[in-house]
Amino acid sequence: MSWKNSKQLVVDANVGQGSSNDKMFNPVLEDSGSQSRQCLQAIWEERHVAVFSGNLRDEWGRHASSYAKRWLRNMEQKCRIIEEDGERFAELAIPACACLSTAGEKAALAKDLHLIQSALATGQLILSNEVRFPRFVALACGAVQELVSLYYANPTVEGDRCRLWIKAGAEKDADRRIDVWVENHLKSD
Repeated sequence: MSWKNSKQLVVDANVGQGSSNDKMFNPVLEDSGSQSRQCLQAIWEERHVAVFSGNLRDEWGRHASSYAKRWLRNMEQKCRIIEEDGERFAELAIPACACLSTAGEKAALAKDLHLIQSALATGQLILSNEVRFPRFVALACGAVQELVSLYYANPTVEGDRCRLWIKAGAEKDADRRIDVWVENHLKSD
């Protein structure tokens, strides 16, 4: 893929943490560690750009596997990291959290609002192993129209389909829009 076709993806720390270590990785198996690792490798191979807020960078520092930390260093060396906090989208926190019914749900969404802010300020793409987070965002889409412009991918839920999407250019396909993704991939509780 050429540089001009590369995409900007917010890569959640749980993908870095979930990429497992060298001893656990088996490229033939479809465990979640392998899936996360293969998605990071696909981002590297396709010359996509990773987007980090200050909060996300701190989370990666605390939780990323040794493989993910090497991946991040390599991305930095090739200038394929964008630092973006997306502060201009901070005002979305109150109306987005107001759509949720419990204090726990509101706190969980508020904790990960930095992912939303960074994505809205860049390529609108989020790669994460979370399942609660996209549900909360989908619930808030009706009240906070900006959230409908977010697109989502999850290595743990999707398996190799997620890696193949990254390899094919990480396009903003209609079925990747975060509310549609939740509807198609997560059963209602």
